[in-house]
Amino acid sequence: MSIPPTGELPVYSMTARDELAIKTPDALLNGQSTVDVIHSCIPDIKNAWDMPVVDLDAVLISIRQATYGNKMDYVSVCPHCQYKNEHTADLGMIMSLVSCPDFDTTLRVGALEFYFKPETFRTYNANSMRNFEEQRLIQSIANDSISDEEKENQFTVMFKKLLDMTVNKIADNVAAIKTSDGDTIVDPGHIVDFFHNCDKTMWNSIKDHLEKLGSANPIKELDVACDNDNCKKEYKAPLVFELSNFFG
Repeated sequence: MSIPPTGELPVYSMTARDELAIKTPDALLNGQSTVDVIHSCIPDIKNAWDMPVVDLDAVLISIRQATYGNKMDYVSVCPHCQYKNEHTADLGMIMSLVSCPDFDTTLRVGALEFYFKPETFRTYNANSMRNFEEQRLIQSIANDSISDEEKENQFTVMFKKLLDMTVNKIADNVAAIKTSDGDTIVDPGHIVDFFHNCDKTMWNSIKDHLEKLGSANPIKELDVACDNDNCKKEYKAPLVFELSNFFG
């Protein structure tokens, strides 16, 4: 990434080509459209694949602001009465709430000290694609006209892969593990092996810490009220920033 002297990256509006890119399903699925649009609109970001995924929301919001302005219409369904409500979000206000989780704080669990790092967009996208494929395979197995025994065997294999993905996702956010002897483990393969074999207490401590980091960003949902005259109840509406629906 190239940071100008001002410390701020210029953001340009999407071109007609960018608009076409975000309407290409395959390119959206594999992340290429997202990367291409970021490179086009924020040229100082030289390799969006290696961008910390915690920056993705701010990047997409800034691109939408440059292209369409500060207002964004979106729809949510009231969980109380299932009424479909239309809202308008102020992206300028939302951007003011964006914050970056503190990955510099270490966590000590027993005799070990853990150092953390943000997941890259490359890793995030790869995990999302694998999860999508595994879920599709599970659905396919459930619908296949094969014996119950064969289904059980295939489900066992699929669930093992999903478990491995969960473990690997945790390991992807750990930069290093420091032992009581002063040794520091930084090899990604060794870190993955550690999490595949650690005890439940250690696992839960790391998972809880990462979940707190993930919840530090307050822009995932907004407080809204139902427009249905027979309801009018308040609820939290999820706000998702993805190219497939964010720029539609």
